[in-house]
Amino acid sequence: MKKMLPSPAIVVACVALIVAIGGTAYAASKINGADIKSNTVTGKQIKESTVKNVKSAKKAKTAKTAKDANTVGGQSAEDLKTSYFLLNENGVIEEQSGEFTVLDAYDTNTNAYINYDESLVGHGLTATIAIQNQIDQNPGMAGIQGNVNGEVSVSRCQITGVVECAPANAKIPSALVVSPRNSDGTPAATASPGTGTGSATKRVYVTVTEGPAAATTP
Repeated sequence: MKKMLPSPAIVVACVALIVAIGGTAYAASKINGADIKSNTVTGKQIKESTVKNVKSAKKAKTAKTAKDANTVGGQSAEDLKTSYFLLNENGVIEEQSGEFTVLDAYDTNTNAYINYDESLVGHGLTATIAIQNQIDQNPGMAGIQGNVNGEVSVSRCQITGVVECAPANAKIPSALVVSPRNSDGTPAATASPGTGTGSATKRVYVTVTEGPAAATTP
């Protein structure tokens, strides 16, 4: 009986397969970090499920998800919270994140005093003029007062040697003062001492950014 011998093509294919398998096994057992050139392996070449937790990544530019992270840069989610309010032209909080109440709006003077739900020591404060083009709080001026100009200042109350708030109920660490001004620096509000809330020709947005544990200085 005549034996059938494999064709040359089959022999070559088998040899190639053996070499490929052997080469892969060799690479898996012999290649280590020293054999890889820096910055040549990207996320496309890595199976994410095999990568363990990274303890630190000081130079990471972005992080799409961090479901199990307790802190970011040593700060908790509460530390990074930002709150806001919109004080309208009548000295009323029209919109807010829920932590603010009006203490005095253009009544004692041409400033507005707002209370936050905790001490503002160590927190960041930012204020800006809110655009409006349909409100005219001063009929003596011709046309609608389009408030795309002007300025506003903000500070927490009772900073020793720096800021002293006028109303008695604003002399607390959780109070802030907002002072809207015209472009020439004159007050943008008209006070109404003893007769109720005054009014301003500016609408103002204020944001409060939480910070790390603050100093105990009032």
